[in-house]
Amino acid sequence: MMEQSIKVVVFRYDPAAGDPPRYDEFRVDAGGEMSVLLLLDKIQKEIDPTLGFRAYCCGLQMCRSCLVKINRKNRLACITLVKPGEEVLVEPATFSEKHIRDLVVSADYGEEL
Repeated sequence: MMEQSIKVVVFRYDPAAGDPPRYDEFRVDAGGEMSVLLLLDKIQKEIDPTLGFRAYCCGLQMCRSCLVKINRKNRLACITLVKPGEEVLVEPATFSEKHIRDLVVSADYGEEL
């Protein structure tokens, strides 16, 4: 039987809470290939409403608001696809004193794709 879920490991950190950074693991039910942005949205809506990420998507790959590190490489979450049975690591594109919460960082992205 084919695996119908995707394992998503997400960087979590809220500087205001004072807790150290950590990684949370989620299993997302998937009927097929999904974008990382949709996976994050499903986690927030169905599993953990406290997950912080930029959900806005222009649909044109130009706004870069969904830029995160996916499996250690800077990628746009709106166009990076993951299949059921796969595992994906999602981290902020940068990590500095400008870190806001979880995957949300300052709009000054630093590294380019």
